[in-house]
Amino acid sequence: MSNGPLDTWIFQRYQSLTLGWKSKRKIIMDIVKRLTYLHEECRQKIFHLEIKPQNILLDEDFNVEIFDFGLSKLIDKDQSQVITMMRATPGYLAPKWLTLIITEKVDFHSFGVMVLEMLCGRKNLDRSQPEEDMHLLDLFKRKAEEEQFLNIVDKYNNDM
Repeated sequence: MSNGPLDTWIFQRYQSLTLGWKSKRKIIMDIVKRLTYLHEECRQKIFHLEIKPQNILLDEDFNVEIFDFGLSKLIDKDQSQVITMMRATPGYLAPKWLTLIITEKVDFHSFGVMVLEMLCGRKNLDRSQPEEDMHLLDLFKRKAEEEQFLNIVDKYNNDM
């Protein structure tokens, strides 16, 4: 995939690697289509369990491919959940993991975190930030309560 992983396009601060909102929206919609395919259209449902920018590859036209199925689970179409051991990248784990009974909602939680990263231009866990801003979901919640969403939108991307 000629444009490499999505994380390069979200977190790098090089002007030549900036994605505009139109491109980001296309990527977001492509990921949703791919996840829908895995969850609903395959012979068996596939829960990826590690949706994150590093596992999203982009081709020359910024079309999406999801890769690294090392943690994924196959389940029968008539099943809606699976019991498994907790494992994945910190920051992308859905709260549902705590019960060890997971559904496709686990993938969509990770997807939501990734969309926030794309909008904010920063990692969901950023240890270089002050403690109160280190976790993107906590920062997002606080900014929502303060009605200051624009303060966390990617400042390096004029299109945002």
